Amino acid sequence: MFSFKGATKMQFEIYFFSGTGNSLTVAKDIASKIDSKLIAIKDVVDKKVINSEVEGLGIIFPTYYMSMPRIVERFINKLDSIENKYIFAIITVGGIAGDIVSKLEQAIRHKKGKLSSSFIIRMPANYIYRSNALPIFLQKRMFKKWNKKIDKIMDCINNQKYDIHKKFNPIMTFLFSRYIEKERISGLFAPDIDKHFWVDNKCNLCGTCQNICPVNNIIIENKVIKWKNNCEKCLACIQWCPQQAIQFDNDTIKRTRYHNPNVTLPEMIGSKKEPI
Repeated sequence: MFSFKGATKMQFEIYFFSGTGNSLTVAKDIASKIDSKLIAIKDVVDKKVINSEVEGLGIIFPTYYMSMPRIVERFINKLDSIENKYIFAIITVGGIAGDIVSKLEQAIRHKKGKLSSSFIIRMPANYIYRSNALPIFLQKRMFKKWNKKIDKIMDCINNQKYDIHKKFNPIMTFLFSRYIEKERISGLFAPDIDKHFWVDNKCNLCGTCQNICPVNNIIIENKVIKWKNNCEKCLACIQWCPQQAIQFDNDTIKRTRYHNPNVTLPEMIGSKKEPI
């Protein structure tokens, strides 16, 4: 680990993507401790080019089956003039991180930038179509561990240190990669994965799903919820539905929902309008 000689206080823009609030919680905590502006990736990803006037960039997002969400990849591909910026990343993970940091490094390098520091933070998993939400006591344990790591991360960022944490587990990554490849072949990561979503009779057309979707993939037409086959698979629609009315095949009917208790629905919706 080393830092820029004569490091001075920087201004940061912190970009985040979050489906159930884990990464937003991390982003808020970091932003509260440095001179920064917190920006949702969903609010800028449709720009042709994303420029930043400040010296430092933070990128905070979850890993989806050891890969970056597609919206994060699109965001990084639109970054411009990042050659001389201090760039840090915090990646939240509920399972195995794999080589996610190497993939991020490569994407940033392609834009002529350099990832200066990275951290992987374990948070409660949210893949409801595979399992129930973790018990509350385990969730609280993870939040407590995160709070203990903040000071170390802030020391790195404030002093502009180079510190790359990968947590690469070759054996588990290899074994899990074979499973992921089968999932990819089955189409589980395709944008039209939303064809598996459906709404039961508890739905009251509150509009939360439409408003919380980060890519405007959900519409309500003639009192019917429709998905437009451009899904990020963030599961925000399922996890934040107040009536627990959205299902994924038959896998989620009896499963407990999860969203991070430290963020609110208005915070998640952000620049979008409130639920109708």
